[in-house]
Amino acid sequence: MTKYKKLKYEDLVIKIDFLPDFKTTEEIANYCDLIGQERAIQAIEMGLKLENIGYNIYVSGISGSGKKKFVLEKLKEIAKNKPSPEDWCYVYNFNDPLSPIAINLKAGTAEDFKNDIESLINSLFDDVPKIFSDEEYEKERENIIDYYQKNILNVIEKLHSEAKKKNFVVKSTKEGFVFIPLKDNEEMNEEQYNELSSDEKNKIAEDVKVLKLFALDVLKKTKSLRKEMLEKLKILDENKSYELIGAKINILKEKYGYNKKIIEYLDELQKDLINNIDVFLQDEEEGIDEEFFKRYYVNIMTCNKNEGAPVVFEENPEFNNLIGVIEYENDKGAMITDFTMIKPGSLHKANGGYLVIDAIQLLSSYQGWKALKNSLKNNCITIENLRNQLEIIPIVSLKPEKIPLNVKVVLLGSEFLYYLLYLYDEEFKELFSIKAEFDSVIKNTPDNVNAFLGFVSLYCSQNNYPHISNKGFIELYKYALRLAESRRYFTARFRDITNIIDEACVVCKERNGKSITEKDIKKAIVQIENRHSLYKDKVLEMYKERKYIIQLSGYKIGEINALSVIDLGDYSFGKQNRITVTTYRGKGGVINIEREVKMSGTIHDKGVLILTGYLGQMFGQRYSLSFNASICFEQLYGGIEGDSASAAELIALISSLGDIPIKQSIAITGSVNQRGEIQPVGGINEKIEGFFEICKIFGLDGSHGVIIPSSNVSDLILKDEVLEAVRKGLFNIYAVDNIEECFEILCDEKITKKKNIMEFIREKIENKLKLYNEGCLN
Repeated sequence: MTKYKKLKYEDLVIKIDFLPDFKTTEEIANYCDLIGQERAIQAIEMGLKLENIGYNIYVSGISGSGKKKFVLEKLKEIAKNKPSPEDWCYVYNFNDPLSPIAINLKAGTAEDFKNDIESLINSLFDDVPKIFSDEEYEKERENIIDYYQKNILNVIEKLHSEAKKKNFVVKSTKEGFVFIPLKDNEEMNEEQYNELSSDEKNKIAEDVKVLKLFALDVLKKTKSLRKEMLEKLKILDENKSYELIGAKINILKEKYGYNKKIIEYLDELQKDLINNIDVFLQDEEEGIDEEFFKRYYVNIMTCNKNEGAPVVFEENPEFNNLIGVIEYENDKGAMITDFTMIKPGSLHKANGGYLVIDAIQLLSSYQGWKALKNSLKNNCITIENLRNQLEIIPIVSLKPEKIPLNVKVVLLGSEFLYYLLYLYDEEFKELFSIKAEFDSVIKNTPDNVNAFLGFVSLYCSQNNYPHISNKGFIELYKYALRLAESRRYFTARFRDITNIIDEACVVCKERNGKSITEKDIKKAIVQIENRHSLYKDKVLEMYKERKYIIQLSGYKIGEINALSVIDLGDYSFGKQNRITVTTYRGKGGVINIEREVKMSGTIHDKGVLILTGYLGQMFGQRYSLSFNASICFEQLYGGIEGDSASAAELIALISSLGDIPIKQSIAITGSVNQRGEIQPVGGINEKIEGFFEICKIFGLDGSHGVIIPSSNVSDLILKDEVLEAVRKGLFNIYAVDNIEECFEILCDEKITKKKNIMEFIREKIENKLKLYNEGCLN
């Protein structure tokens, strides 16, 4: 009695008996939540509740699963109930212009602060000229000047009196005072001076010496008086300025007095305005020095006017896009900058909220990952000039004050990237303690399928598509199962599902349909496959033209049809591989030609080595395995990897060693262990359909079929064409558990009728080994 199972049409048909009764998805309530990702949802929710340092979140999973959309929606839902974070801005540092000061304000008030400072400065252009041109100010100024001018004149007058006593006249010059002697009340000329006696000349010299000392004292007093006058005038100006500016500054202090840092800035601003009050007295014709007035600018980094915490998705997480940038402008060949050229990054914008980043984009960017880690480790945003890291001679740059950082970062990436970071970046473990895994497949439960149905209804409604009929949805559901390669699960990559709906909608509208039917879905699937199946069609064409040698009838010794999958990334399909084995006398054992020429991968090499273990356990108990065997994948010109052909290789090897003919109309896929048990393989649907299409080229006659592992039966979601061929008996699918069952299918009936086929095979092989060991071959 045969142990293998020949699958019937009923075994292959997908049965759904838990769907609600509906004509189209329009009758189904929309489903907006995530489907079947409870583990990931719980991890994300826990990560968002943990506010300690280091509990950032890495969300892993395949693209198209909806993880980005879910994360953003979840964050926005939570963020709206969070308090709005403080605003931040940079202002001029009057004590150190290269170190701008960071100021925090109440949420949503940064623009008000900027406008208030701007209004203050603008008002001074009108108010300053007024206060310095009113009568009271002019009178006070004149009084001061008059007072000191009189005192200066009095001091000078004393010099003149002293000179007159000594019979001299005093004249003022740029260098000071000149003393000219008098004679008969007239200025003495040179001739008259020369006529004087020596005693008279000495007397004049002595008098001049005394007068010069007196004049020196006068110069000191007048200089002191002028200095004192200027100081009095300056105090007058400062008092007037303080009356004007102080009143305005006090209003701002009352408004923003909650922050000590703002008070300190306003005090420094007031000092600078008073010291530079003259700039507000310039004529309009002279123009305004815009570079000077930049110091009074307020550079807003963030202004959180919206309620709740910010949620930011950074599409391009470069170094400067994350932490901000200090820009430069070219001024006559020189690169210059100032605090007004500081631009915020996404960390500024997300500060106090949530920042979402695509992990592969982050790691692909220059220094982006480093910038993010440094910011998270130090809990602050430090704006650096990246150019200085690249220039041989760094240009002069600013050193803006650090801004405290409080942000929850969510990275979106693949599982592979997560483990890569986890294993090779110690800081990643500390900074991203929460992992949320999105599964690539969803368990095929009634609740999940009904949720899937609700998702389809929602998608059609949101996009104003015709809704999908009952049979149309079932076809879409089968496609979701096929993408998951299992009847127990359907795909979580909903982007692939929506792509089918999009195209089916076009097909429906082209025929003026009111709803998307089963045929529309099938046509959409075929259209998508056709766009990607050029290479497969060329391969099938080569079979038609007999460029690929294939045997699909009769029996052969040491030859078998194996199945493989060619994966092109966007499309995969099954292909037949002709395996041949030759055995002969020797002690070399099993030789894998692909391994010898380095065309096979390690998994395939392992599969071949397992064959020796099985042969030794099965046939080497009485005689030593002294033989040579050469295994080859015929017409294989590329590499090969995987062990799904190991069962076919073992069968062909046994066939050659025991001179046992095997059917050529049946192909096999499955890996084998040392006990001869057939193990599951991937790509089972593509493999079956690939061999089916090849057999169809040469005509199906009911003898063709495939052998698959029994454990792969639950993965079968085959195309209607294959199912119909099985129903009509034109194509067969056999499920097996071990090598013995394979031979029951592949061997001639004369052999299979024997009580124990493996005993028959063992006897044949032991006889061959006996002959090999004896060194003679009949």
